[in-house]
Amino acid sequence: MSTKQTHPVVVTGWGAVSAFGWGEHCLAPVFSGQTAIAQHPLSPLPGSSELWAAKVIEGLPAGVFDRRVEDADRVTQMSVFAASEAMHMAGIDPRWVGLLGWGTGFGGAATLDEAYQRLFLGKHDLSGRVSPLTVPKAMSHASAAGIAGWAKFSCPAMTYSNACASSAIAIGEAMLAIAHGRCDIAVVGGSEALIVPGVVKAWESLGALAKLKPGDADAAWLGPFDQGREGLVLGEGAACLVLESESHAQSRGATILARCLGYAQITDPECITHPHTAPQLRTMCAALEQAGVKADEVSYVNAHATGTRAGDASEIDALNTLFGESQTLVSSTKGATGHLMGAAGAMEAILSIKALHLEKCPPNTGVNLLDSQIRFESPLQAQALPSSGVCLSNSFAFGGTNVSLVFKAHE
Repeated sequence: MSTKQTHPVVVTGWGAVSAFGWGEHCLAPVFSGQTAIAQHPLSPLPGSSELWAAKVIEGLPAGVFDRRVEDADRVTQMSVFAASEAMHMAGIDPRWVGLLGWGTGFGGAATLDEAYQRLFLGKHDLSGRVSPLTVPKAMSHASAAGIAGWAKFSCPAMTYSNACASSAIAIGEAMLAIAHGRCDIAVVGGSEALIVPGVVKAWESLGALAKLKPGDADAAWLGPFDQGREGLVLGEGAACLVLESESHAQSRGATILARCLGYAQITDPECITHPHTAPQLRTMCAALEQAGVKADEVSYVNAHATGTRAGDASEIDALNTLFGESQTLVSSTKGATGHLMGAAGAMEAILSIKALHLEKCPPNTGVNLLDSQIRFESPLQAQALPSSGVCLSNSFAFGGTNVSLVFKAHE
């Protein structure tokens, strides 16, 4: 996207499912420092351990969607709900939508985990039968296909799977499409539901999860940016935004929630799992340059910070360089929602824009003592934002994918 957009892009609707509940209104506790993270059993199976997680406990609201959605994997159910809420808020006809872009890291993990359990649990052979719907329910494109099927879209439907940056890329690429006149409306977002035994054990093996000591009912986890942080906490959910050309939104009298100003994506080729400060800094600078915004004009930064030692440290260095001497407020909302992986970028884009609307910085949740290396302003309690009305949202993913998005409150 060039610095001057040919077709300015705006946000006209959003929807969300999180561990706080089904609906974007359920995100309000994020701004008062509450958390949806709790101890959960990994599995109902005997001998199952517990873990810290932000899990969506309630199922799909009954009687709202057709049988095809009700029979889908949980991640698709969340996706369709979030998309339906966003489209309803925006007041759009599905026939107007020119692009569907969706991000996810794993697809239908619960379906795949169930298939593995059928095959191997207690049998240790391949004689068990799995559902013939395993592939269509578990594939990465299942959520986008589910949304398209529910809404009767005939437009291009694309799935992005770039780990934690997946839905941020979906948003950014839709911004490009609208800005260059390829469509007027895009439905974009992401979803993830990874709290199943196989996936959790894989993350544990990587040494990336916050640890829960067995039998410690009074245990506490330490959130992103805490000096003593030990790892991330998995979250579940879905988030969707409706992006639209400003001229189209104005022509139909739509309520404009925010302006999309900038998008940058830069790849760090050095290591698939270990982040580096320089590419993250370049990504933020590129997004701000594209937006025509200086660093000291940013009110709020929603940091990628997940709670890992190395990941937070790298981003802290980048944020110190860019915002260490400014009044910009920086926080990570993953201490409230958990890390939604492929859905994180879209969820945090919504929370960033909500912060502008509320003129309030969501606090860092689960932090007892801020990392001593932090030089930027990072509140532990909700705090009023500076008045510029511009926010930056970071998504820095495994695989070296670094994405930053810039939004501005609609005046």
